[in-house]
Amino acid sequence: MIPIITAVAGVLSALSSISTLENTPAPSASDAGPSSAAGAPAAAFSDALKSALDRVDNAITSANDKAHAFASGAQDVSLSDVMISLEQANLALQAAAAVRDKVVAAYSNVMNMPV
Repeated sequence: MIPIITAVAGVLSALSSISTLENTPAPSASDAGPSSAAGAPAAAFSDALKSALDRVDNAITSANDKAHAFASGAQDVSLSDVMISLEQANLALQAAAAVRDKVVAAYSNVMNMPV
């Protein structure tokens, strides 16, 4: 895995552990967690982050596969497809790094708050 994705995965695991602490039983039944209009529980932030990281990883894998196919001489892969997929993967990775930086900054701000 790419080191930045590994770092974001570490943040994801920390968020998962925080969410398990958050999901302790509430003192009253009326304080249930958020739910969607259909009655199903809303997606947790950690689930959304994990799916976003999976999309980034899939974009990188797809771009690498196209680049290897083009380099090996496959006739069904054009150079423009390879360049577009590589740029999409690059932008997805930059967005993931920006989100990671924001999450780390938010975590630092919360940890530095006086109690």
